[in-house]
Amino acid sequence: MRRFLQLVCAVALGASVLHAQPARALVPTWLSVGTSDPLLYENGDGIWESATIDVGTDAETAHWVLTSSGGQVVHEADLTAEQLSLAQHGAGTISVSSATTGKVLSAGTYTVTVTATSTGEEPSTRSATIYVGTAPPLAAPARSASAFYPRDTLPGVAHTIAFRQGGLDAVVSEWAQPTIEVVGPDGEVVAWWYVDQDHSSERWNGKWWDELAPAGTYRVRLAVRDGHGTTYGPLSPPFTLSWGYRVQATSTATRTANATRTATLTQRQARLRIIDGSLRYRAFNTDWRRDPLVRTAHRVTLPRDRAAGYWPVLVVRGLRQYDVDLDLEMVTPEGDVRNIDVYSRVDTRSMIYPIPGRFIRSDGTVRFRLLWTSHGPTGAAGRVGRTDTIGIQTVRYVWRGL
Repeated sequence: MRRFLQLVCAVALGASVLHAQPARALVPTWLSVGTSDPLLYENGDGIWESATIDVGTDAETAHWVLTSSGGQVVHEADLTAEQLSLAQHGAGTISVSSATTGKVLSAGTYTVTVTATSTGEEPSTRSATIYVGTAPPLAAPARSASAFYPRDTLPGVAHTIAFRQGGLDAVVSEWAQPTIEVVGPDGEVVAWWYVDQDHSSERWNGKWWDELAPAGTYRVRLAVRDGHGTTYGPLSPPFTLSWGYRVQATSTATRTANATRTATLTQRQARLRIIDGSLRYRAFNTDWRRDPLVRTAHRVTLPRDRAAGYWPVLVVRGLRQYDVDLDLEMVTPEGDVRNIDVYSRVDTRSMIYPIPGRFIRSDGTVRFRLLWTSHGPTGAAGRVGRTDTIGIQTVRYVWRGL
């Protein structure tokens, strides 16, 4: 009987083992970890002063660990009840900065690892990367001019304007999209360019999509776009875009000959009289003389608004019997005297001489001498001459379209 019962129990036990269900695997705890704000620059400029990790989970508890690129644990903490409550709606965040870690992090790449656990579920682990930099505070872009003139083509003013953004390091250039924006007086962005570590300077010709921007006052700023949104740097000092342009104009400033005279250096066997500002000459010599009968020293001041690169022209007008009666000596800034033999034009009514730069003093004045000699027959009557006016002809620029 006992043997029969043992056999029955063995059969029943075998049947139980054959029909038993295998143990069920635990479901992983739902966890999502990422970042759209991975930059951390605690330099006091208010930009990227903390990095943000986005967390979504339905876990009962969660723990996060901050590790360096070398695997060293820098900081760790549990998510607070408030953080967990927000995370259950997919809006939880972990802020990484010296306020949470207790110290300023050195530059480098760091990993934030979150582990979420719930009763009856398998723990889940996810990670996100942040980038820590030590660049100086972000400054406003520097501009190359306070005003520029896109419609102008002549030298002397800026036709384009350059902007340079400093303070950007490789981390920002690699993990974000920094741009320089031109902002109009109404706050509208009228032009923008991408910038990077190797090309942080941009030049603007005043146009966007081949259209010249309206004349007015503008500023530039840095705008950095990442997954978190757009971060704006400070605005630059204002600058002006002008529609003005210049054209060349030639003008002559004329004075009486006596108004430019500073001294009479030579007067021999001749008479010099001043009548209405005109120098009137008369020769008395009865022998042939090679030296001038009258030599006068003169000084003129060049216009300050003359265009650079163009020689001013000395224009001496009067009346003479022969074109060779009047000669010219130029005085260098050092006081040396140079006789002039080649002119642009010489006749009995005018003497025209382009003045090289070597004769122009630093204060814009030019000194010269006029030499008069009568080349008429010696002893003949009526050997006279006159110098009426001294003119300075210059090229200057005249503004249009302002």
